Amino acid sequence: MKQSDNTQSQGNDPMRLCPVCRMPISILAVRCRFCGAEVGRPRKEQETFTVKDLGGEQKSSYTVSGDVTEALDAFISEERAQLETKERQRQEAAQKSFFRRKKAAEEVAPAVKSPTDLPDLDESSQELASVVTSSTSQSKLHLKKQPIIVEIIGRKTLVIAALIAGLILLYFGTDFAWARIRHIINPQTAQDDFVYPNRANDFYAAGAPLTEVLEEAVTALRHNDTEENREIAEIMRRRLIEDITDKAFATPFNMSKLNQASGEITRAAAIDTDARVRQLMDEVTRETAYLKFILSRVDIDTETAHFRLNNPFVDEREQEVSVGDLLQNRFLVKSITPREVLLEDTSPRGAGRQFIARRLEPVEAYL
Repeated sequence: MKQSDNTQSQGNDPMRLCPVCRMPISILAVRCRFCGAEVGRPRKEQETFTVKDLGGEQKSSYTVSGDVTEALDAFISEERAQLETKERQRQEAAQKSFFRRKKAAEEVAPAVKSPTDLPDLDESSQELASVVTSSTSQSKLHLKKQPIIVEIIGRKTLVIAALIAGLILLYFGTDFAWARIRHIINPQTAQDDFVYPNRANDFYAAGAPLTEVLEEAVTALRHNDTEENREIAEIMRRRLIEDITDKAFATPFNMSKLNQASGEITRAAAIDTDARVRQLMDEVTRETAYLKFILSRVDIDTETAHFRLNNPFVDEREQEVSVGDLLQNRFLVKSITPREVLLEDTSPRGAGRQFIARRLEPVEAYL
C-alpha cells in the first residue's frame, strides 16, 4: 500500500533527467534513485501566489490583457477623457457663475438719480447733492481729458523735435552737397579751398629727423601747390641730401653712419620723387655694397690676401690681391701683414680715406 502511494506521489511530481545517468527522477529529488548521485534541489525562478494561496476570498475575477501596450493605451484614453470632461464642467460652471454675478449686480446696483429725482430731500440737501454730483462728474471728465492732453503734448513735442532735427540736417547737408557739387564741377577749386598747415619749419626747429621734416614739407606741397610750399620743400630736400652725403662718405670712414645714411635715403626716396634724391639713393646703395667685404685669409709665403666680396655690382665673389693691386678696382692694397691688410680709397668721393681689414671682421677706418 505504501509502495502504491509512493508511486502515485512520484507520478504526480514533475520529472527531470539526472545530469549523471540521464534517468528520469522527481524534480524535488536531491539524490538520483538510479545512480545515487547528488543532484540538488532545483531553483525556483518565479513563484506566483493567488488570492486563494494568501487566504483571501476571491469575489470577482479580472482578466488583464496580454498586450501591455494596449492596456496602457486604454488607460491613457480613459484618463484623458475624464480630464476633458472635468475641464468642460469647470468652464460651464464658471460661465454660469459669471452670468449669475452679473445679473445679481444689475439687480442690486441702484440707479443713479439726479438731484431733481430726490423728492424726500429738503431744498438744502438737494443743493448739496447737486454740488457733490457736479464735482464728481467734473473729476471724471478731468480724468478722461488728462490722457488726451498728455498725448497731444507728446505729439507736439515729437513734431517739434523732428522739425529741429530736419533743419539741422538740412543745414549741414546743404553745405556738404554744395561742396560736393563744387568738387565735381571743379576739383582744383575744391582742393584749393583746403589749406594744409605746413609745419616743416617747426619740425626742423624742434630737431626732428630730416626724413620727417621732408615728409611734412612734401605733404603740404601736395595739398597746396604754392610758391611758399615749393620753397620749403626744396630747402628741406637740400638739407637732407647734404646730411646723408656727409654720413655716407664721411672722413674718416664710419660704418655705422653709412648704414644710417642707407636707411634714411631709402625712406626719403619713398616720400619724395625728386631725381636728386633717387640719384643719391643709388650712390649710397653702391657705396654700401663696395664696403661689404671681409678678409678671409692671408698667405704670408706668397704675400697675398684673400677677400670674400658681397657686392652685386661686380662679378667676382672672391678676390686675391697683393700689395699694389686694386681690390674691386677701387681700394689700393698698401700693405699685407699676417693679421691685417691696409687699403686706400681711390674713388672720387672718398679719395684718400684709408681702411684696415682684419680677418673675418668688418672693415674699419685706419686712423
